Amino acid sequence: MYKLGQGYWTRVISATAGGVIAMLGGWWLHDIFETVDLGVNPIYLSWGIGGLFVALCCPLIYWLIARHPSAVDFLVATETEMKKVSWPTRREVSGSTIIVIFTSALIAGFCFVFDQAFFFLFVQLRVLEPGT
Repeated sequence: MYKLGQGYWTRVISATAGGVIAMLGGWWLHDIFETVDLGVNPIYLSWGIGGLFVALCCPLIYWLIARHPSAVDFLVATETEMKKVSWPTRREVSGSTIIVIFTSALIAGFCFVFDQAFFFLFVQLRVLEPGT
C-alpha cells in the first residue's frame, strides 16, 4: 500500500463513496437488464451484469485509493490541508445563517416593491392591462 497510515480518513471516506457509486451503478445495470430477454433467465442476467460491474469497480477503487501514487498523494495532501482549516463555531454559523436569511428577505422585498412600481407604471402607460 502506498504511503500506509497517511490520509486514513480521506481514504476511508473516498473508498466508501466509491463503493456506494459502484453499488448504485450495479443496481442501475440490474434494473436495465431485468427486462431484457436474451434467451437466459432475466434474473440471472441482471444480477450477473450488476454484480460483474461491482466486482470490476472494486479493484479500480482499491487501485485509486491505495496504489496509484498521484491519487494517494492528492488524498494525503487533502487531509493535511483540511487539518489546517479554521472551522467556524456553532455560534458563527448561526449568526451567518441569520444574516443570509435576513439579506435574502430584504432583497426579495426590494425586488417586489420595484416589480409593483413598474407594473403600476406600465398599467398607467397602457402597456399592460390591469388584470395580467
